[in-house]
Amino acid sequence: MFNNILVPTDGSDMALHAAKVARAVAEKFGGNITLVHIVQNYYALPAFSMPDTVAIPLSVMQDLEATGKSILAKTEEIFAGFPGKVTTRLEYGPPGKQLVDMVVDENYSLVVMGRRGLSGVTGLLLGSVSNHLVHYAPCPVLIVKGTEKLD
Repeated sequence: MFNNILVPTDGSDMALHAAKVARAVAEKFGGNITLVHIVQNYYALPAFSMPDTVAIPLSVMQDLEATGKSILAKTEEIFAGFPGKVTTRLEYGPPGKQLVDMVVDENYSLVVMGRRGLSGVTGLLLGSVSNHLVHYAPCPVLIVKGTEKLD
């Protein structure tokens, strides 16, 4: 049923808790896990006299990539001893669209993610990634609130 599970992570406490829930689901259904961190390689600006997007300088992009790899490594620790396959991926682009494209192109059977991440003001201005997935992903999306007890 849930044999191919996508777990987006931004390193927030809620994302790490969602990874623990994903592990429990994968163990129950014999699924494999793909952990993904999306590096947004531009920022949309709500400005009147500027272009809609601003490119990120290379040095900043390199820092974002290093941070993304660190986030993936921290999240992967949750799966130590996990009996299934765990894959990590660092992707680039608008997070909501990138995740929906992954779900469609790679036939994921479930997405498990935290309700809120580290998006801060950007999340308020642009809408949340979890909300985007709920509306556009063709598979079930399990939104983890962070209060679930794992037994």
